Amino acid sequence: MFLAGLGCWLPAPYPAAEAVAAGLYDATVFAESKLRGVLVAGPESPPDMAVRAARTALSRSPGGAAAIGTVLHGSTFYQGPEMWSPSAYIMRELGITGASGTEIRNGCNSMLTGVELAAGLLSCRPDGRPDILLTTADNFNSPLLNRWDSGPMGVIAADAASSVVLSPTAGFARVEAVVSRVYPEFEAMARGDEPLFPPTGSAGRRIDTVARAEQFNERVREASGTSVADGIAKACSETVLAALGEAGLQGSDLRWVLVPNGDEATTRACAMDPLGLDVSRSQWEFGCGIGHASSSDQFIALDHLLRTGQLDEGDHVLLFGGAPGWSTVSVVLTICAPPTWTEDR
Repeated sequence: MFLAGLGCWLPAPYPAAEAVAAGLYDATVFAESKLRGVLVAGPESPPDMAVRAARTALSRSPGGAAAIGTVLHGSTFYQGPEMWSPSAYIMRELGITGASGTEIRNGCNSMLTGVELAAGLLSCRPDGRPDILLTTADNFNSPLLNRWDSGPMGVIAADAASSVVLSPTAGFARVEAVVSRVYPEFEAMARGDEPLFPPTGSAGRRIDTVARAEQFNERVREASGTSVADGIAKACSETVLAALGEAGLQGSDLRWVLVPNGDEATTRACAMDPLGLDVSRSQWEFGCGIGHASSSDQFIALDHLLRTGQLDEGDHVLLFGGAPGWSTVSVVLTICAPPTWTEDR
């Protein structure tokens, strides 16, 4: 399986220093985080953002829209009206008909989960429409959420969209391995003391993932005296190392490691330290100008590396993600050849 097309849509970053001055972002956290800015969209709907990213990905894929047999759209936050299909909207806007489509709800791992699902689906595609289109987008502008205090592990929610075309025959990167695991013992970290019904948003309650994580952490400390952070790091490292093993590689073989945009300590503990690599081999510093763009982080970084000439033929790249569940996914890529669209840089 190959990555045949890649596209991103990014709004302008809002400077973190301005967020501090406006009283939106804690000054102490800002000083420790090294965050420079966060992508903040306007009134764009997430499905429309996804359409923009998909048009770029399709224009860069040899088969284009005519070769798409399945569309998978991933998301974390609200996409539009309740009880509605954003994937069908995206297909209509792109002019994709006669194909299958559905939505992936695996939080910040939705795109990487899409890669895993595509590996199984590609063998079922008709010869005339062999490719699969992945899209994702989120816009966190909402009175229900304070993006500047939106998650544990240094997560500041950012708005963005990304899209990938997966092909069974050829592309600029080959998928060498995909490993995903769920560690349900950490499920309540994203739930805390919240009731399961009615849903938070429909009841008019604010979404406070930091408070939920703190509630869970306190219960774990009282019950076992163990550290949730250590457990999460162990779960992440298991998935990262398992993917490398499936690909037949060592940590030293990796040119880059692309992870969710959060704090440096989490990046080190969950991915870089288990691999025996310095954080400079990740795109953590680049992510400090992006914020955590849900399941787009790794693909924004991959697009950046390709467009800036930081990937060559034969380079190995590991994409890692973590999401509520606790869900972990690792994808190992080998660059076949820098795509022709990077020649425009």
